[in-house]
Amino acid sequence: MTQGQFEYFQMRCFVAVAEELSFRRAAERLNMTQPPLSRQIKNLEERVNLILLERSNRHVALTSAGESFYHSALEIIKRSEIAILNARQAERGELGNISIGFVPSAAMKFVPLVALQMAENLPDVHLNPVEMMGYEIVEALRSNKIDFGLARMEHPGGEFERTQVVSEPFTLALHRKNHLANLENLSISHLDGKDYVAYSKDRGGFLVETLNAMFASCGALPKTRIEASQTHAVMSMVNHGLGFALVPRSARVMQMENIVFRDIEMPKQVRSDMYLVSRSGQNSALRTRVKTQIIDALAQFRA
Repeated sequence: MTQGQFEYFQMRCFVAVAEELSFRRAAERLNMTQPPLSRQIKNLEERVNLILLERSNRHVALTSAGESFYHSALEIIKRSEIAILNARQAERGELGNISIGFVPSAAMKFVPLVALQMAENLPDVHLNPVEMMGYEIVEALRSNKIDFGLARMEHPGGEFERTQVVSEPFTLALHRKNHLANLENLSISHLDGKDYVAYSKDRGGFLVETLNAMFASCGALPKTRIEASQTHAVMSMVNHGLGFALVPRSARVMQMENIVFRDIEMPKQVRSDMYLVSRSGQNSALRTRVKTQIIDALAQFRA
């Protein structure tokens, strides 16, 4: 038994006697006999150079020093037990801090669902969500500023692990006065030559590449009237009548005064995918548990 453990046990012995005011009852409570309990108390008093208990054959009482020491000992024992509990929770991955970078489009639906899942199943894990662009997520992972990223990156490189957590279709966003809003069975051919609010080439990333490739394969050439980098900005342009947009279906949660959404026939392989990304080889009990929670929270969007 080390010195630190010995002192902690002495305090537990003292607290038991102080609360029971009986060496016999305190010994029973601690599952020990009275002689070693008396030795522990005597050693403690010698260590602190104070008389903590007044005792006789029939009487045990706290001295004024013992009363003060009792309250301090209770606090020390409480903090020690909390420290042990926290350490065990951390070992099981139930306690700690997790930072997750996410692209802005994930804020509309996916990040709130992850936060709710974490609050319910890992309440002692503090989640720190940080909005970032895709390239910023890569750099933040490399510098260990974040633990995970939610991004639409197609090929992040061998230094990363990625798991697809979202695969959703695109939906057609139209101004309510756009004549296409009154048509049924819409297809990509209906968009040929029409005013188009596109994702910007320099910051739209995966969405730009996916949609441009789809238009080319379908032989449709919409007329790009304006570009915007993020879905909420694209939607705002549509809301003001600047053209149609193709946005991930989760964007339907963003209700705007003049926007209507329509299903549109598109190639089945054209979908808006999102990945949970992390550094390879940096798994821990905490990160493993959090990864599972994120995947479970977004399970409905992988179909």
